[in-house]
Amino acid sequence: MNIILIPIFLPLIMAFLILFISEKTKYIKELTAIVTTLIALMASIAMFGGALEFSLPWAGYGADFKLKTDNLNIVILTASSFFSFLIAVYSFGFMRKKTASTKWFNFNLLITQAFSAGAILSDNLLLLLFFWEGLLIFLYAFIALSNENRNSKATAMKAFIINAATDLCLVLGIAITGYLAGTLNMSEINASGKLTMHGWAIGGYLLLMIAAISKTGAMPFHTWIPDAGKNSNVNFMAYIPAAMDKILGVYFLIRISVYLYQLNGGMQIMLMTIGAATLLFAVMMALVQTDYKKLLSYHAVSQAGYMILGIGTLHPIGIAGGLFHMLNNAIYKSCLFLTAGSVERQTKTTDIRKLGGLIKNMPLTGLFFIIAALSISGVAPFSGFFSKELIYKGTLLTGHKVFFFIAVIGSILTLASFLKLGHAVFFGKRPETLKETQEAPFSMLAPMLALAGLCAAFGFGAKLPVKFFLEPSLTFLSLEHTLPLSGFHFDKLFFISVIAALIALISHILGYKTFSKPSKASDHIHHAPGLKQIYSMAEHKFFDIYEQAMSFTPLLGKCLMAADNFFDFLTDRLPSLVINSLSKISQKFHTGSYPLYMALTIIGFALYMVFVLGGTK
Repeated sequence: MNIILIPIFLPLIMAFLILFISEKTKYIKELTAIVTTLIALMASIAMFGGALEFSLPWAGYGADFKLKTDNLNIVILTASSFFSFLIAVYSFGFMRKKTASTKWFNFNLLITQAFSAGAILSDNLLLLLFFWEGLLIFLYAFIALSNENRNSKATAMKAFIINAATDLCLVLGIAITGYLAGTLNMSEINASGKLTMHGWAIGGYLLLMIAAISKTGAMPFHTWIPDAGKNSNVNFMAYIPAAMDKILGVYFLIRISVYLYQLNGGMQIMLMTIGAATLLFAVMMALVQTDYKKLLSYHAVSQAGYMILGIGTLHPIGIAGGLFHMLNNAIYKSCLFLTAGSVERQTKTTDIRKLGGLIKNMPLTGLFFIIAALSISGVAPFSGFFSKELIYKGTLLTGHKVFFFIAVIGSILTLASFLKLGHAVFFGKRPETLKETQEAPFSMLAPMLALAGLCAAFGFGAKLPVKFFLEPSLTFLSLEHTLPLSGFHFDKLFFISVIAALIALISHILGYKTFSKPSKASDHIHHAPGLKQIYSMAEHKFFDIYEQAMSFTPLLGKCLMAADNFFDFLTDRLPSLVINSLSKISQKFHTGSYPLYMALTIIGFALYMVFVLGGTK
């Protein structure tokens, strides 16, 4: 067997085998998932450095079943496989008391890994579409089966509808791209010359871009993610940035923006605006949340904004930052969600207003949280600082400094929100009910340790990710640069990041001193003049495109019903009324009078002759 098939077909086969394992068996389902994800990870690592390919004739017109590895997708695949393995290990401790839930969770986990690997390795756009749509189905299943309540089912439907609507754009975009290029194989499109921005190519790119940014969770397609954070389990939320959405969306955005299309200045500004708006508005919402998982969910959206902003610069430095931040986000965001799962499992709540002082009871979970929180906030020397630094430089090199300032403001608010979260959960006053809380089991701590370790290993100059990931990816994308990607640079950007961290700290202290509760440390921003009204509108779903669309559904239904009744009247009732009326009128002439019948006949004949003679002139 070609090794390139293992990350796809092994998890796919084992997923269906899990369904046949009896619910009475202990640990078999979990161990099957762990071993399968480990083998897939080893196969992904084994493909490093080689250019493997598997092709099978399928539908013609450049639409064969074609898989291919390169310096970009093999790193993405390895990262996705690695996170799948960690989630499988973590779930062993988190869900081992739930037999039915573990069966379906591990089934969905392996199926998702298989379809993610397929989408990443696909060289053919039609094949990528197949795996992409498969992920949509299991996204719904993941959320719907994560909790046995109506909210999870409603959130699953919301996620399905939003992503299905944007996936229609993907279908049309692929059709236009294939028509313009004469092939659906991405490597062939790139080799023959990237498509330029004119005519139908503009529409093709925009349609593909909508699908990509929707997959990343960018605004305005993000609204299902915070709902999922609240209504689904933490295993699923930890997997979103790792395989299901963020990595795939950013990977595809890079493919279309750098590999398939040659973008112009207008597209650059559009992408950077989407990224800047997403990172700023989402982090503002994260700042005021009081639910652990929902706060992290808004940060998942906000960090996607940084990635899009970096790619939107169209500069090698900014694109490198977007790529690096994609990898970093998967690491620290998964780690943060896993800490939330540990806290939820041990305390039975994620409401930060009911938590506090857990660093004494859960010191390792608290330590891993601190490392991941510092990394996502862009604090040196952890990994997030270096990816954000590259994005900052990319924005400045475009000459559009407004995006740089928005990115810095986003970093300030990110750190402020994590100061609030960490203070409220781990360093606040511990409630009496939590005194007996114990540390999470080893199976849950091990994945957090690995991810927190990566936050440190990919920091301190970021030499490892630059050497093994960024430089090979940029070379593959034919992007040349002169500025160094790794190492500490004690320049203006470094000192700006220090000032940003101090502003966030001062803001937190001010809020805590004012309201005396760490969970209220952002209330001075939440209730500030002007912002209070905007926050109120956001909390009432005013900016939620799905909820707004659903609010118009009853009115739309009434309009459609009225239109249906109108056409029923035209095609059914109106002809009957006309015929009945004519029948009643004709009955008045049926008096039995012979002279009347003759007079009517003569009049009718005369009218007929006038009509005929008039038509011959």
